Amino acid sequence: MPFSARRDAGRTALFVALAFVLWGCATEGPSRHGPRHSPGAEVVERLRFSPLQITVPRVGREVERRVLPNGIILYLAEDRSLPLLDAHAVFRAGSLYEPTARPGAAQLTATQLRNGGTMRLPFSALDEELEVMGASIETSISAEMISLRLSSLAKDQDRALSLLAEVIRHPAFGAEPLQTSKGRLVEDLRRLPDNPPRLLAREFTRTMYTEAHPLGRPLTPGQVVAIQREDLQAYHRRFFHPNNMLLAVVGDFRAEEMAAKVQALFADWPPSDPLDLPALPKVRPRFERGVYIVPKSLSQASLALGHFGIDRFNPDRYAIELMDFILGGSGFTSRIMERIRTEEGLAYSVATTFPTTSRDVSLFRATLQTKNENVPRAVAAILEEMERIRRDPVVPEELERAKEAIINSFVFRFSSRFGTVVQLLTLEFDGYPQDYLDTLLDRYRAVTIGDIQRVAREYLHPDTTTIFVVGDATKFESGMTAFGPVHVVSVEPSG
Repeated sequence: MPFSARRDAGRTALFVALAFVLWGCATEGPSRHGPRHSPGAEVVERLRFSPLQITVPRVGREVERRVLPNGIILYLAEDRSLPLLDAHAVFRAGSLYEPTARPGAAQLTATQLRNGGTMRLPFSALDEELEVMGASIETSISAEMISLRLSSLAKDQDRALSLLAEVIRHPAFGAEPLQTSKGRLVEDLRRLPDNPPRLLAREFTRTMYTEAHPLGRPLTPGQVVAIQREDLQAYHRRFFHPNNMLLAVVGDFRAEEMAAKVQALFADWPPSDPLDLPALPKVRPRFERGVYIVPKSLSQASLALGHFGIDRFNPDRYAIELMDFILGGSGFTSRIMERIRTEEGLAYSVATTFPTTSRDVSLFRATLQTKNENVPRAVAAILEEMERIRRDPVVPEELERAKEAIINSFVFRFSSRFGTVVQLLTLEFDGYPQDYLDTLLDRYRAVTIGDIQRVAREYLHPDTTTIFVVGDATKFESGMTAFGPVHVVSVEPSG
């Protein structure tokens, strides 16, 4: 562990876990007037330990950062604890960047980098080489990035890194693997309406962002079918350049030798000048009271309600995270869980999420599943709890518990050297300063009860909340008019 608290980490983990279990199993949860705890929880609260002394890993100290002549940003960290090598490459090429005329191009480019083989090795041959070495290359995609992960034994590092470079630089996008991937994706999209939670998530996001933004334009089977190999080649040509790449390599090696190997593999790859990254679309938040219902003959309804939130550069994000933890983000200890599950028995599980790490404005939402006839009561209870945290200051115990949970979990962010280096690389990708982690905990510690109430009043909007329900509308539609205009949404079968 790259911090001085190694000997205390296990002890901290045990008591953090024990605290959550006891709070979750408490016979008396927090009342509407403040927290009450079971005798077991009170015992845990009386336990005292000296504060953890954490040395946060930093670039230039535990991790080396270099910029290669062609623009690749390289992070290196030696780790001799096991004879392994791990590498993580990222490109600013996520789904937000794909052309409007070719939705799905980014997603299929990401999968076919690996699954489509290379210009030298067809998919089956690439698979065989990796299998012989016991190595793996995996790809993934998010809204902002396409990433690749290599894992191998250190003794095979030269061959493994060579294959990674080949996948990055010379993908073949083979026709047969592409057709197979398209077929699987089409079938997954066709089945989505039969999965109420997934359908709810898609339709809620679509309604909030609208067709004016890529997040409001979910992929359709017809769009997948239309994508051709040439579309993936064009996407790769536009975004895969050394000056659009960050690469982290961690493992059993000497940093100087590894830097030379990476340089040799990518030295003849010319940068794009200039780098042709399209401007990303901007979210235009709006707050509108309304109810949207997808009628489905189900015994249980899936419900989401929420509104627009913040982006990752909002200075209030730390207070918002603590506020959300108290409101509904902390599982069994949250106010909404106590109200919905313990007091009113409306659902087994309910939670809120208030994302604070998105490049653009994200969505705050509360989600749960409940009996169809209980939907209006559940909505009313959640909105009341949102209003209560805006109206009344939280009690000191709630805020301290939220701070302790977040601060104590911080130590586990550095449980592996590779994960640590990827975090530091991601900070640069996201535009944070290199010392961001050094001062992060102080930002949480500085949050006051007044800050919690201020951000709740500014960023929670119970009066202009959008509500989405998938369920048997005959059992709850009449009771939803109190929450705004009701709209019935028809979800056509995917073809």
